[in-house]
Amino acid sequence: MGFGIKSADVDAIKERTDRLPDSPADQVTSLAVKARTDNLAGEAPAAAAITAAWQSGVATSLLAGADLVTIGAAGLRRKVHSLLVNIGGLTVGANITVRMYTTGEAGMINVYNQTFIVGTDPPGLWIINGSLEIDDPLRVECQSNQVGDDGRDIGYKYDLEDM
Repeated sequence: MGFGIKSADVDAIKERTDRLPDSPADQVTSLAVKARTDNLAGEAPAAAAITAAWQSGVATSLLAGADLVTIGAAGLRRKVHSLLVNIGGLTVGANITVRMYTTGEAGMINVYNQTFIVGTDPPGLWIINGSLEIDDPLRVECQSNQVGDDGRDIGYKYDLEDM
């Protein structure tokens, strides 16, 4: 977990909040505190490998490539603590562009766009490596410059926390 909080610390806090006094006023406070400390544990990590037409396909942005994953949902505040993208199964020497989009005042806006080289850059890319607050979907797209990458897997793993 981020901010130096250990799982054992969260468990200890949770255990104490589960045993708070039962008077009506204290119970409301206890439930509110418990709900907040339960959030610290985060959700189960989400991970998958997606097969797509990374070079010849068309992503939701209408740019070449394909959608990898959408994180979050409209109106739900979340903290994304990490996003790892695994390009290790793609063609050595391929340029892989990772793009992210979220909703802005004028619709979807590009908030991240970076190109990596398979075999030169590490296979595991920490695209998000710290806490990021989102309250709308965060869509991740990938594009390869090699047609041989069509039909290959790109993996991802991300960690979320409710706010």
